[in-house]
Order: sequence, then structure tokens, then C-alpha cells
Amino acid sequence: MVSSKFDVTAECLRLSQAADRWKSTAPVERAELAKKTAQAVGEEADAWVRAAVAMKSVGLDDRMVGCNELLSVLRAEECATGPIATLRLLILTEKALRSIGKTGVTNVSVRPRVTHVQEQASKSPFGAPSSLLSVDVLPVQNLYDSTIFRGHQATVRCANIGSVETFMKLWHEECQHRPHSGGVAVVLGAGNVTGLAAADAVSQIFEYGRAVLLKLHPVQSSLVTVFRSALKPLIEAGLLRVVIGDTELVSEAISDKKVTAMHLTGGEETFRNIIRSNKSELDVKEITCELGNVTPWIVVPGKYSEKDLLYQADQVAASIANNSSFNCIATKVVLTSRHWPQRQQFLDRIEQRLTSLPARSAWYPGAIDLHQKATGQSIAGGLMKPKLLQDIRRDDQPHWFAQEWFIPIAIETAVDGDSIEEFCTEISRLVHELPGTLAASVTRPDGMATHDASRVELLIEHLRYGVVAVNAWSALAYAV
Repeated sequence: MVSSKFDVTAECLRLSQAADRWKSTAPVERAELAKKTAQAVGEEADAWVRAAVAMKSVGLDDRMVGCNELLSVLRAEECATGPIATLRLLILTEKALRSIGKTGVTNVSVRPRVTHVQEQASKSPFGAPSSLLSVDVLPVQNLYDSTIFRGHQATVRCANIGSVETFMKLWHEECQHRPHSGGVAVVLGAGNVTGLAAADAVSQIFEYGRAVLLKLHPVQSSLVTVFRSALKPLIEAGLLRVVIGDTELVSEAISDKKVTAMHLTGGEETFRNIIRSNKSELDVKEITCELGNVTPWIVVPGKYSEKDLLYQADQVAASIANNSSFNCIATKVVLTSRHWPQRQQFLDRIEQRLTSLPARSAWYPGAIDLHQKATGQSIAGGLMKPKLLQDIRRDDQPHWFAQEWFIPIAIETAVDGDSIEEFCTEISRLVHELPGTLAASVTRPDGMATHDASRVELLIEHLRYGVVAVNAWSALAYAV
């Protein structure tokens, strides 16, 4: 609960006045604020990680086998997804703003290019543009990306609006106008990853030029002081207020006339409840969301070397175990071919890796009840181990395919196609029946026949997800 002294109307007015001043701030001044905020985050990083680990280790006993190892893993996870991720975003924001100040547009290492979609795309039941415009965003120069993200690259694909020149013109206009939107955004922070709420606030302030009322998830109440220190330059500029509150505060803030936008990172049910409770107010405000996902990981059948097979299996295992699977992009459905000779070896490796991990605290609210509902089994001592349930058929257990289960359990299901063509066709149908459009991962082997490789590329092009990662976990997008 927020203090009874907190006056939503007065706070929104103060934020609105700061946003009005912010609208006329030059890019170089904005860049300086991003830099100062990055420095503050760096200074608060240790405290941030300590508070996050304490939140996520409730119920752990240091006498437990593997407890010290687990705490070390938690510290690494929280460092990467909390202060480091926030630092990277702020550094990239500073670089982008300085570039806009000099050239009017953000700098990219490679000029955007037109990518022609395969001719077979017209035969897809899902449709696709005949060409796309691709912008490379990883690796970034001068950020040690060649070391940190060695062997990885990332590209943003946009609808082709005519030519690269037209795209650059519109991009220039966007860089000039969007950061001066003004108004106040209510940001409803996620509770599962400590860096998400900060990232959402930074995005609203620097990308859209808004001031932000950031309501943290109640589970992160112990981090309020940390966030206020880490984001102090934004607070001192009048552009940010960090609070803990209930649904009443949310409704009051959303209905305030100074509030022009709302952003939510959370589950589908939370989103629907907010919309139902505040429909008339939200009808006239901009709404953006990052919602949960029954995240698929597609494993294309083929001949994998022993090294590649184990590496890819380890990545899948990590995507299930990371953060106790309390991630909107945690793998939930592993899709394989029943006729793939290496299938069982691949699944055995995932099982081996997950079994070797210590149990973690079921710290996220509702996780124990969800586990009981999904499996019919109770949790002993409030601790959960990650699992992969193999050979689950939708006709027998449809609930695994119907919603995102926020527990450390993923399932594997196999399709019956004998050929790559049949596999891709069946996979396309199945994944597009899963709830959510956030992210998907695809593992594919090297050395495929030309026709088969082309068919797999077609499958990838037509996956209707915001992020599609190939031979990598889609969480990589959050690090970019």
C-alpha cells in the first residue's frame, strides 16, 4: 500500500509540468541525464543485487546442499538482468541521443537494407510482405559486444515502405518528434525481473519524452529505496516518481487527466482486469503492453554434431531454469520431430542438466497454487525444481498449451512429419495456436540440403512473434 499522504492528483500535476519542460530539452541535455542516471545505477548496483537476491531466496537455508552455489547463481542472474541490463540501456540511450543531436538520427554500424522474402512466402497461410527492411542492432561498436555476445548478431526487420531512403527519412522524423510527446505515463512494473520496471520507465522518459509514475509490483517492495537511489537523477529532474500501491492507486492514476499513456509488463489476466476496471478512462489514452507467452522452442530435425547437440540442449535447459522460470520468455513448449534420431539424446541432456540443479524458492506470488493446479502435486517446503515433461500430447493434456504457467515446468511435444516440409507445416500450425506473440526460439542444424534450409528459413520468416531467435534463447533480445 502507498502512504495515505500520497496525492495522486498532485503528483501527476508535478510530473506533467516536468514533462512540459522536458519536451523542449535538446538531445545533448537528454544524453547528459541518461549518462548521470547510468552512473547512479552503477553506484547502486551492489545494493540492487543484494536486495534482489534476498527477495528471491526466501525460504532457503544455508545448510541445504547446493545453497551456496545457488546463491552465487542468483547473484549472477540478478546482476545481469538488473543493473547491467539497465546500464546498457542507458548507455545506448546516451549514444543514440548524442547521435540525434549531431545528425538528426540514431547511428547504426551498417546502413539499413532491403531483404527479399522468399517466393514461397505467397503460399504461406499466414501471409507476409514481399520484402522487409532490415536494421542490424547487434553487435554495437565500443560496447565490448564482440566479446560479450561473441558469435551472435541481431537484426530488426521492418515492413518495407518503398525504399531505404524513404525509411531513413521517416526514421529521421520519428527521432525528431517522438521524444517530445509530453504527458505522463503510468508504468505498471513487472515483479519477476528487477530490471524491467526501470527499463520501461527509461523508455517512456527518453523515447517518448514523458514523465513517469512508476508503480512497482508489490513483490518488489523491498527494492523501492534501491530504485529511488539508482534512478535519482530522473527523480531530481521531476520526471519520475517510484511508488508501491494497490489497484485503487492504479485506477486513480489512470483516470487522472494529466496521464496520457499507460504501459504494463505482466500477464494477460492482469491486463484484462485493468482494462475491464478502467475501460472508459483508457479509451482515450495510449496503451502499450508486454504480456506473457506460451514460449515455443522449435528444434528442427537433422544431423547435429555431439558438441552442437549438447550446447543447444544446454541452452534450452537454461531457458527453463533461469529465474525459476518466472520469465515471460521462459521456454514452455519444446517442439521436436518424433522421427528425429537424436531426439531422445537431446531430451536426456536437458533432463540431466535440470536434474542437477538445486531446488529454488517459489518466491513469486501464486506459484505454489499454480503448480498444484497444473500438476496435481503439492510443493514440499516451498521449493521447486525445474522440470521438462516429455512427450506431452495436446489431446491428452491441453492445459499446458492453453496458457502460460508461471512455474519452472516446460513440456516437450513431438510432431509426426517425416520430412522437413511436413515438419515445418505442422510446426507452423501448432505454434500459431499457442497463446502469445512475444518470442520464440528455433534450433536448426548446419549443413542442411538447400531445399530443406530454404523451407526452414520460410518457417522462421512466418513466425508471428516480436522476437525470433535462431540457435539462441530469445532472452538475448532483452540484452540488446
